[in-house]
Amino acid sequence: MGLIQPIGTLDRTISKTAIVKLANEHADQIVDGGKYDLLKTYVEMKRYELYIKTIINRLKTISTYQARVMREEDQRPAPLPGQEIPADSESMANLPALTPLDGDGDFADQQAVVRQNTIQYASASVQITKRITYDFTQDAEWNRITDEIAALKVALKKREEFLKKQADTPAVTNETIAVRL
Repeated sequence: MGLIQPIGTLDRTISKTAIVKLANEHADQIVDGGKYDLLKTYVEMKRYELYIKTIINRLKTISTYQARVMREEDQRPAPLPGQEIPADSESMANLPALTPLDGDGDFADQQAVVRQNTIQYASASVQITKRITYDFTQDAEWNRITDEIAALKVALKKREEFLKKQADTPAVTNETIAVRL
């Protein structure tokens, strides 16, 4: 066994809880096995974490668009017999096809299923939601309260600096390890 499971080797039907359990068991094997310098392994894993998160963020952008198109196609009324689909309508034709990571032949049975705002794939689901944000900066009272909060934060910082200089202020020392790549 290597340090991590190769991509495509985790069972696609495994739950999130089971993945965490598997990862903890795997970590215990790495620690107890004594084959690795754990500090060096930790640093190397942090490098992989950055690498994987970067890939995930990039894929998220593209796959989110793909999911929206899939949802729109699923919710679009089916054309009546003899009726053509308008040529200007977006379709999956211009998107990359859904393919397996590992060339698994069983993938054909696990194509994404779209139901309203949820896309099911294996045991995972992708939920498409909308969020409304508001711009309150036009309101004078909101701005006044925001300014008051900012002034209170400055006063709190000043008070904390004063208290740090007092001999009778209790202090707790925490040691942390930071890895910078």
